Amino acid sequence: MAKIRQSKKRRKVAVPIASMGDIAFLLIIFFMVCSEISKDRPKPMTLPWSEFVEKEEVNVVARVQIDEDGQIWLDGYQYDSPKDIEWGVRALTANTTDDEERKVQFSCDANLPKEQFEPVLEAIAAGGGILMAVGEDQPQ
Repeated sequence: MAKIRQSKKRRKVAVPIASMGDIAFLLIIFFMVCSEISKDRPKPMTLPWSEFVEKEEVNVVARVQIDEDGQIWLDGYQYDSPKDIEWGVRALTANTTDDEERKVQFSCDANLPKEQFEPVLEAIAAGGGILMAVGEDQPQ
């Protein structure tokens, strides 16, 4: 008895590549929006000068800025009071055990009076953050 062989025909499936460019651009935009660049200063500001400025490369858990108008920013989002900053820092440092994981970068405009930025410094400390101040080296 002879066996009859059936030949299987392979179907060629066309892969749509027209939308690959759209997907690539959407991914690029997504990663640009979510990157660390979006956490930079909300406004350009004049940083205070000091002769004791040292450049350090540290990883910070949060960035707190106070602009020339006295508006308080935490990681690019505006907050109304230092108490909000305390709770934000407390939430970000809640599960940390190492001091290196509790560093908070602080910068404020050089023309800001002490009465405006001092409560924010106290709020960062009360929230468990270790303060890393930002400034510029004093010109010679």
